[in-house]
Amino acid sequence: MSLIHYFPRYSQKENMVTNNTMLLFKRLSNNSNEKFNRFLNSILENSGINLDMTVKFGQQEKGNGSVPDAFIQQETFKILIETKLYGQQDVSQIKKHFSEFKDEKNQIFLWINKESIKEDYRRQIVDELNKINALRINSISFASVTFKGICENFNDTLNDYDFEMKEMIQDYEAFCSESGLIDNIETKFRFVATGVTFQQNIKYNIYYDPSSNGYQNHKYIGLYTNKAVRGIGKIICIVDVEYDNKKDEIRVISTQFGVLSDEQKGVLKQVIIEAHSEFGYDLASNHRFFFVDKFYETEFVKISKNGMMGKRYFDVSTITGFNIKMKTVEIANLLKGKEWN
Repeated sequence: MSLIHYFPRYSQKENMVTNNTMLLFKRLSNNSNEKFNRFLNSILENSGINLDMTVKFGQQEKGNGSVPDAFIQQETFKILIETKLYGQQDVSQIKKHFSEFKDEKNQIFLWINKESIKEDYRRQIVDELNKINALRINSISFASVTFKGICENFNDTLNDYDFEMKEMIQDYEAFCSESGLIDNIETKFRFVATGVTFQQNIKYNIYYDPSSNGYQNHKYIGLYTNKAVRGIGKIICIVDVEYDNKKDEIRVISTQFGVLSDEQKGVLKQVIIEAHSEFGYDLASNHRFFFVDKFYETEFVKISKNGMMGKRYFDVSTITGFNIKMKTVEIANLLKGKEWN
């Protein structure tokens, strides 16, 4: 069964990417002005920009010859956005956009791309802006962000209980991955809440989910329980199977990754039978099984107030000290004692 997406996948690519990105921004703004303010400023701060979007309320402010009873005020701003998918560089095209700014107090040109902007190209744009700003009352500021940066900052803005917004950013991130706008599969974890199955997952080096549950491509699984990720493993095989109890047979329905060995078929039988007897789970059909090389012990602590609901994607390359050549056990040791929100 196909999943219903928040963001359409079929259209002219650049227009589709721009539309989906604006839809993401708009939905957060509709959900919470305060969160949208924080999110927008988080993607602007690396460019040294702080945007005051708050609505101010006051009373009895003296004007020229009069004292009004009260006022409601918001600083005017305009953000023009240029979406590029492949790092194209065209300063002459960008210069044409600057005329779209009028007399807004805060004027920002935001460049969104798959890759971080190259310094020499950023310098060219800023140099052109400096020439234009010398003739203007209100200066135009330049900012840039990647699609990956949008996803990371959006996630950081949300609370644990923002379930719909979390589903939305996961779908947007999946859309970006499918469109080749984010390429971090080699460093991507999926943290999953395990609860009563944690010891079984560790024992058999396996995790399971209903086949209908969607997920982004990822290399590692992290087992979350008791406010921390306590086991991590590198995925070596992903399969959907059915188990015939009467014949004691495993039938492979589909293989998403790797090759299922006879030994792993034996493990599947044990896991399916044990899950039914110990937890009352029926895994005999409609389930997907993720084998890892080994779940290594770690303690990557979640410091925010509430527990993790559902799943969470995490890019381990954001951790200081990470190296792409690290083995899974080395990553587990690196994460011990570190914290995340």
